[in-house]
Amino acid sequence: MERRGWETLESLSRIIERTSALLAGSLLIINIMDIVMGIVFRYLLKNSVIWTEEVARYSLVWLVMLGAAGALTRGDHMAIDFLVPKFPGWLKKTSVFLRLTIQVIVLFVLIWYGAQNVRGTWHMKTMALGIPKAIVLMAVPLGMSILLVQLLLLEFMKTRKDENR
Repeated sequence: MERRGWETLESLSRIIERTSALLAGSLLIINIMDIVMGIVFRYLLKNSVIWTEEVARYSLVWLVMLGAAGALTRGDHMAIDFLVPKFPGWLKKTSVFLRLTIQVIVLFVLIWYGAQNVRGTWHMKTMALGIPKAIVLMAVPLGMSILLVQLLLLEFMKTRKDENR
């Protein structure tokens, strides 16, 4: 039973990572196509399309927020880790615990304030697209929630691997 639960957590983490990468890649393609379209319309056809700048900005925001979990899984987030491996065992464990605690606190703060921001902006519309600003701002609490789940899954799996050694 325990092995099955372990495999379920690994599967969930893999699904989150792949979904995050797929969504971020799709948004990158949308972003690039939108920018190219804006350039073509503005400079070749001499006719600006007003909403291209908003689509580029908002797709980039969503790309970053949704892609964060995939980047975490692959180890693509910036880290300065030359000092911690040189620490003695107890100090290494303490620094890892403090790092995880700070990450969880920061993510909870981003989720909380992001959700408060979303809640207060449903009545506001974007200038060009005319969509509720809450849809754009929802990227922060949603992306950070996914990142928090992935962070906790990865830490739990790492701890389990270390215990089994």
